[in-house]
This record gives sequence, C-alpha cells and structure tokens, in this order.
Amino acid sequence: MSVRRRFWWAVAIQVAVLLMMIAVHGYTLATGRAVTLKTAPVDPWGYLTGRYVSLSYEISHLKEEELPMKGAPYKRNQTVWVTLQEGDPYWTAVAVSAHRPALSPNQVVLRGTVTAAWQAYATPGTKNSWEYNLHYGIEQFYIPEREKLLEQRGADFTVEALVDSFGRTALHRVFLDGREIRWQ
Repeated sequence: MSVRRRFWWAVAIQVAVLLMMIAVHGYTLATGRAVTLKTAPVDPWGYLTGRYVSLSYEISHLKEEELPMKGAPYKRNQTVWVTLQEGDPYWTAVAVSAHRPALSPNQVVLRGTVTAAWQAYATPGTKNSWEYNLHYGIEQFYIPEREKLLEQRGADFTVEALVDSFGRTALHRVFLDGREIRWQ
C-alpha cells in the first residue's frame, strides 16, 4: 500500500471516530429521558479551565449503608449501574449494581464509573460499609465570560440531564433558583 493511500485511510478513520462520537451524543439528546438532579457548583472558575464549572451531585457520592449495592465492593474505574427513582422534584438513587438491572416505569439507570472507593469504619459491634464517588460524564459545563450567575452563594442550583436507553447522560438544561439559564 502506498504512503498516500495509508495517509487517506488514517484520515478517514479519524473522521469516522469523530462522527461516531457526535452520533452517540446526538442519540442521547434525541432519545433521552429527562431527569432533574440537585447539584452545586464546586469550582466556578479556574486559571487552567476558565469558565468550565465543575458540578457535584447528590448521586455522585453513594454509601453502601444507605442503598442496596449488588456486586459490591466495587473497584476504582469499574463501571456500575445506578438506578434512579423519579421523585418530586428530584430523582434519587435507589440501588447500585455491577450489572444492568431491570427497571420499573418510573426509573432510569445511569452508567457511572467509580472514581474512588473506601471502606468507612463503623462503631464497634456494627459492620463496616463502603462509600463510592462516581462519575457520570455530566460533571462539567462551560459558561460564557460575561455570565456572573453562578457566583451567587446559597442559590438553588439544579440541572436537567437526559438519560438514554444505554445509561449514557447529557446535560440538557441548567436552572438557578428555579429559573432556566439561557446563554446566547
């Protein structure tokens, strides 16, 4: 095979990979079910990241003593499935599993990655339990430089994420004190 032909094959493969990434995200946006999650901005600005806001969700830190966890203990970088139950107004975690679970109509499942796992020591006479930090792929988003909304302390901060049938998530809408933040 000539050098020119190898070059064009390499370019075609890279373009195909990029198009596949766009298609996967588009599928989540087109078919995903909306879930409302309570969150808080962790780092509204950084020298290296600029205006990428890091988010912390209630479902990002889960404890074995509070939820049923099938297949636990989980290891760092392991994929887990977190079942969310529809609530008013927020969706909450009701179970974690090493394998994709069966769902009821008012539930969705998120595919998460364990970023940290540790054993929390209990008081004498009780069982030690595990705690996990999870990453879902919706922990950051960009805001324009002119927006100052997220610097408000004590504001009620909520996101609406879309969850597709494969457990992938995408941020859809962001709310501050019940009002949707729209950027032009």
